[in-house]
Amino acid sequence: MQLILIRHGEPETTESHGERAEPALTPRGHWQAQRMAAWLAVEPIDHIITSSRLRAQQTAVPLQESLGLSPEVIADFDEIDRRATIYAPFTVLRDRFPHVLEAVTQGDWESIGWDSPQVFRQRVVTAYEDLVARRPGERVAVACHGGVIGVIATHLLGLEDPWVFANPPFASFSRLIVHSDRPAQIVSLNETGHYDAHRERVVGPDGGTSE
Repeated sequence: MQLILIRHGEPETTESHGERAEPALTPRGHWQAQRMAAWLAVEPIDHIITSSRLRAQQTAVPLQESLGLSPEVIADFDEIDRRATIYAPFTVLRDRFPHVLEAVTQGDWESIGWDSPQVFRQRVVTAYEDLVARRPGERVAVACHGGVIGVIATHLLGLEDPWVFANPPFASFSRLIVHSDRPAQIVSLNETGHYDAHRERVVGPDGGTSE
């Protein structure tokens, strides 16, 4: 099985009152999603998955349209902040919402609508293992979140720190090859070449056509 883990494009900073924040993509986020889709559309992708969050689903739309595939929604691939009323990149949190980062520092997850790292890791790893078991031999693209990608990467590497890979570039993607009889391979992390390049076919490392 081959997995392509895609972080969503750049979303709007959002502060809601009493409901969870559900930011849409910014214009730049939509552009990032279009670039990602143009790059991946030449690959033989069998299935698309998204989290239940709007920013991940909007990121997947251009790829869905290019490939003619309908997505499967897996809510357990939602980010750690799935009940939060504030969404902002970490740099914006630091400047505009310092109480959120203070709560993270103190481990006060409930007050900001975050899962604890332990709960978050368990649900993501369980969803990942279920996906691997259900779709062996396929190439699957998963539009999700930086924290989700970080959990899967650290799980495969045997690391405990939940933040090691937690903030990849928007609309970047990471590639895994999952074997049935040996440990999974991390082929790449945080690819962003699609921002600057175009391609018409997949070319292998020896210069020949891949696949």
